[in-house]
Amino acid sequence: MNELQKILLNNLKEARKRLGYSQMKLAELANVSTSFIAEIERGNKFPSSTNILKISKALGMKPYQLFLDEGDVSEWDKYKTLSTIMVELKTKINVDIEDLLKKHF
Repeated sequence: MNELQKILLNNLKEARKRLGYSQMKLAELANVSTSFIAEIERGNKFPSSTNILKISKALGMKPYQLFLDEGDVSEWDKYKTLSTIMVELKTKINVDIEDLLKKHF
């Protein structure tokens, strides 16, 4: 496994877990197979540019962000912050909807 592949699989796993996605959920959102996501994360496969685009879109990222290494901290921190906000907003929206439904039913 080369350095680029290591960066990709680490960033993919971290982004997927931060969003609370299983490999199955990410595969569904990216329209690829679950086994393909697993193979990428194990370092056994390297996705085509088309699949990198699908996966990055499913993660709410730009494709290049999957290839940022630890030296690109400021760009990666922006993504971490935004994805954390997104998860918090989804949770808040779900709670608010649930509360509203309970109030009326």
